[in-house]
Amino acid sequence: MAISISFLQKIPHVPMPNINPHLMGAGVLGGFLLLTALKVLLFGDPMAGQTRYVLAIPPAAQTASLSGHLRADNGHGSAPDMVIQIGASEPHLAGLDDPSKGTAHGGGHERAGNTPTHIASNTDHGPSPDAALVEPGPGGVLPIIAADGRRPADVYARPFDTANKTPAIALIVGGLGLKKSTTLAAIQDLPPEVTLSFVPYTHDLQNWINQARAAGHEVMLELPMEPFDYPQNDPGPQTLLSTVSSAENTRRLEWLLSRAWGYFAVTNYMGSKFTASETALSPVMRQLRQRGIDFIYDGEARRSSLGNVAKQERLRWTTADRIIDTEPSTRSIEEQLLHLEAIAIQNGSALGAGFSWPITIKELQAWTQTVSAKGYVLAPASAVLNARNGTVEIEAPNDHDTQMVASSGH
Repeated sequence: MAISISFLQKIPHVPMPNINPHLMGAGVLGGFLLLTALKVLLFGDPMAGQTRYVLAIPPAAQTASLSGHLRADNGHGSAPDMVIQIGASEPHLAGLDDPSKGTAHGGGHERAGNTPTHIASNTDHGPSPDAALVEPGPGGVLPIIAADGRRPADVYARPFDTANKTPAIALIVGGLGLKKSTTLAAIQDLPPEVTLSFVPYTHDLQNWINQARAAGHEVMLELPMEPFDYPQNDPGPQTLLSTVSSAENTRRLEWLLSRAWGYFAVTNYMGSKFTASETALSPVMRQLRQRGIDFIYDGEARRSSLGNVAKQERLRWTTADRIIDTEPSTRSIEEQLLHLEAIAIQNGSALGAGFSWPITIKELQAWTQTVSAKGYVLAPASAVLNARNGTVEIEAPNDHDTQMVASSGH
């Protein structure tokens, strides 16, 4: 309906009050914050079920080299931090905040999440590898069995007295390399018998491994493997998949193995679907055996085909008896450590795996000081693996004949 101008002219003029624009802006902001608070109160925080990870954005990748020295700043300098929200259903390898201080986390060990924005190759720090144990790879050097039969799995394992018949308990702390403080704490605060496991995407990975080995720790490398909810739950670049060809998985495996040298074994990072596929597992397990690298499974997925495939491929491997920090709390970790003690008494050895939560490192630091008084010996993971596998079967480098040597545990 049209309104005539004459009618509008009859409307009395009411002067508008003077409004401070800063007060108006504050009022709008306050109203928005109030509505947001009411929304969270009524419907919950949509990010409450996700783990908050803080990743350092490293500088540009450096050219792989086999010589150099350790840097005092560990190669990290003063790089800024990047905060990434990652929907997590598993805290085993990628979570970086301390869950004991209120960080939300999921159950189990299938971690979901974004991946680092930078993938680094071998760095130019630290001692050179034994030339007999490596060959050129896509990002650095690849492990191989030496012409004299020496395997990287034996050369890089921590020595252990196999004549000691005391019940042995071994511990693995994983997810290392992504956060400087927790990585340093694991290297410096835990006994050298504790095995340390590193994420392959870690910037300056070789330097971290050099530091860990210099402190007496043996180390492992984590291989990203396909979970059942892939790609929604993505372990990261070069993930080993059940849906690609064996040639493609071999290419991905070589990329991962060439991130660094000095590890005696590899372990899974996720992998519930991949480890359930014998077809996908076989060529990967075969490559590991032919390169003289052992395998330790974290034991999370119960549908794994690893046992059958490892036997067929003659791969030396074992699985963790307990994941000690599925619930990262003092009470839960102490309970799982008691289970490990019972397993060690019953079977002669026990192997526990955990993630590098600050609470996990703190509890392990305290517990390891009591092991001897309780009648146990703290052993590296390689010693438990060797005890469970017996003799070492080595494929000769130049042909398909095999030779048998006694397991030395180091």
